[in-house]
Amino acid sequence: MLSKRACKLVLLFIILLSATESRGQGLQFGSNDSLMSKRTSYQVFKDDLPTFHDQLVIGFDLSLWDNQHLGYILNLTDDKGNSYSLSAIYNHGSFLNFNIDSRSNKLSIPLADTMLKRRKWFKVIVDLDLKGDKVGISINGKWYRAVGLGFNGKITAKITFGKNEHYSDVPNMAIKNLVVSNDDKSYTFRLSEWTGNDVFTIDGDNLGHVDNPAWLINESYFWKQKFIHTFNEVAGINFNEKNEQFFIFKSDSLMFYDAGRDAVGTKPFKNKLAVPLHLGKSIVNLKENKCYIYEVLRAPQPAPSIASFNLDSLNWDFYGKSTIMEQRHHHNIFYDKYFNNFYLFGGYGSFKYYDNFFKYDKASDTWQKQIFTGDVINPRFFSAASTANQNNEVYIFGGYGNQSGNQVVGGMHYYDLYRVNLDKHSIKKLWEIKPDEEAFVPANNLIVSKDKQFFYVLCYPHERPKTSLRLYKFSIKDGSYQVVSGTIPVVSERIETDHNLFYNAKQDVFYCTTQEFETPSRSTIKIFALTAPPVSQEAFVAAHQPKSKSFTLYRILGGASAFVLLCGIVVFFLRRRKDNDEPVTVNEERIAEQKIETETGNKANAVYLLGEFTVYDKNKRDITYLFSPKIKQLFILILLNSREKNGVVSKKISTTLWPDKDVVKTKNIRGVTINHLRNILSDIDGLELAFLNDTYSFISTEDFYCDYFVVREALKQTNIGEPSAFNYLDLVARGGLLQHIPEIWLDDFKQEYEEALMPVILPVIKKAYDAFDYKKALEISRIVLNIDPFNDIGIKFKLKALRRTKGIEHARKIYEEFSVEYEKSLGEEYPVPFEKICSNKSDQR
Repeated sequence: MLSKRACKLVLLFIILLSATESRGQGLQFGSNDSLMSKRTSYQVFKDDLPTFHDQLVIGFDLSLWDNQHLGYILNLTDDKGNSYSLSAIYNHGSFLNFNIDSRSNKLSIPLADTMLKRRKWFKVIVDLDLKGDKVGISINGKWYRAVGLGFNGKITAKITFGKNEHYSDVPNMAIKNLVVSNDDKSYTFRLSEWTGNDVFTIDGDNLGHVDNPAWLINESYFWKQKFIHTFNEVAGINFNEKNEQFFIFKSDSLMFYDAGRDAVGTKPFKNKLAVPLHLGKSIVNLKENKCYIYEVLRAPQPAPSIASFNLDSLNWDFYGKSTIMEQRHHHNIFYDKYFNNFYLFGGYGSFKYYDNFFKYDKASDTWQKQIFTGDVINPRFFSAASTANQNNEVYIFGGYGNQSGNQVVGGMHYYDLYRVNLDKHSIKKLWEIKPDEEAFVPANNLIVSKDKQFFYVLCYPHERPKTSLRLYKFSIKDGSYQVVSGTIPVVSERIETDHNLFYNAKQDVFYCTTQEFETPSRSTIKIFALTAPPVSQEAFVAAHQPKSKSFTLYRILGGASAFVLLCGIVVFFLRRRKDNDEPVTVNEERIAEQKIETETGNKANAVYLLGEFTVYDKNKRDITYLFSPKIKQLFILILLNSREKNGVVSKKISTTLWPDKDVVKTKNIRGVTINHLRNILSDIDGLELAFLNDTYSFISTEDFYCDYFVVREALKQTNIGEPSAFNYLDLVARGGLLQHIPEIWLDDFKQEYEEALMPVILPVIKKAYDAFDYKKALEISRIVLNIDPFNDIGIKFKLKALRRTKGIEHARKIYEEFSVEYEKSLGEEYPVPFEKICSNKSDQR
């Protein structure tokens, strides 16, 4: 029989094991790589410290990827001043050390190098036997023990992870699923927060506080750009999963993005490519360690149309001349499981959609048409295909086309899934669904989940020139699906524009590559990363909600909860934004704030959408507090779509504001929300909510004022000299459009505003600087950086103006702070050195 103590430890291990699959994403720590003021400190109990008798057990999941530094993972300090620490050090191998601080090391636990990877979690249990004066530490179930700690039966412990009152050294680490307990009490912290400094238990108790947090849920919902480069000749991109490298090929060289090391490099080919590139399509053969580049449309003779290069030697070692007679835009390409032959399916060209399967036979250098039995896949392009599984089966999903294949009769969106067996040459239709949302198509690649129950695919409305990609998760069994990421804004002006989804199993990361063509030969390639497992839109929204202990308490605190949510959104985006203002005195800040309030806060019937969302009624009274999050979303959605559009239909309101609900079931809640909005608008003159032909829109008169509409109108009017938008610089200075509201459906409006504003405002910075008006150059650069924190022109002239007004050392300090935030946010060093920006030579005019 196990002892009561042993049973409790087994139970704790089981809790931690099950929690690994929970929604808790975890907390990443700002480490020794950060400035000391930016390092993370997590105090488990911020106010009343609990007292533990006889035993204290601390269990958590730890991810540790530091092979350079000494750092402190955990510190316990009792009310008598005794201090105990769990630290990590890499010294010809990695070790966890349990110490009596300033006195002795009690345990030194070796860690395998395979454990030292980001997002590689292992379970740690620290078992303090307060009565027996012992400590036991378990690493993935293996125990290490020591005695003689100086415990006296109880402890009132201040428990701190990361930077603490004794030590500021923090390793590269993350934790999640924290449990602090003994026989009498237990506290569980999933660490599933997404913003803010408060840490809640699973029961909704606000017990903890963290400084400088990096909540990991955001890395699993928001895509992060890792690479961007513009090419003035046709280029193509693919991924070598063996070495975790993306490679971009041109006719004479390769550019690499190493996902494992987050590094970029270039290498020339040993011999120049002889295939004329038009679309730059390619496929990797893992067995041969080669990449095949091909063009399906007949090339001018005698130029080859297919070539392969060795991924190690970078030699072109095969050429073929076989082609298909028509172009096949947005087709699918995949190998059989043996990597003997690759297959092409579908595509568009010559005003036709295609349903053909072709197999390329290398030995005969021919594209051979393949005949399949079973279900029929209608002609289409923009479909997604998987790689072949162990049964030599490939999944094909979705697309756009029609039954006849002739473009002249129009097209339709397909949301169906087929299983194609390459051995039996058979096709099985698994399902077809009809999503109740804006029409979309998938990007090229389809990624099947590890458990084979789901597949992931990037989807987007392809008929919009400015659109957004989002990751979807579909059930292979029945087609039910979830949106599991934020958006990636893309421009699809030309049919050559291409998007792909890749998965790096070694890092457990999804990658999206986008290639946006400006001309047939000029394109910009970007790479974005999303940490797996991705977070569903519903789960991410749920994480925004304040923790509550019961439904009754939630209703009592409903109004407060809405306020907390709004504050949380503001805090989150303020933390994501670089603080671009140089240090100024308190009086200067107050003067600046008072100026904005004086110029923008005294209008009646006014709505401010730039920067902080604010509304004033007919008596100039601030009534922003009346707008709950959902009412605010409704108001903004209708307002933005009423200026130059025809309003919003009821169905779009429902799918936008309640995406997780059936449209029919949202009728009542939509009606209630609209009625609340009407009541609020009764105190605003000049703005009327109209409903006609199932469409809601605002009708406004001159009595109504909206800062965003004023600035947008001014941006359209350019006079000799400075644009009229600079008559409203105080409005622009408030910030970007709805800067602190992260709704996905606002992305297009925000992008359009920035694209209209930046070409107008950026030249004025240089003009002011060249005229020796450094104060004005500094003011406008601040405005630019407030909207786009990493704008090159904005930071350049801010630093140059600061050098002129406050000296080079002050400018250097601002540059260093900017560079740290740039690398932290974008994952790479800022490429322009300070000397190049602020040298005397750069100022010669």
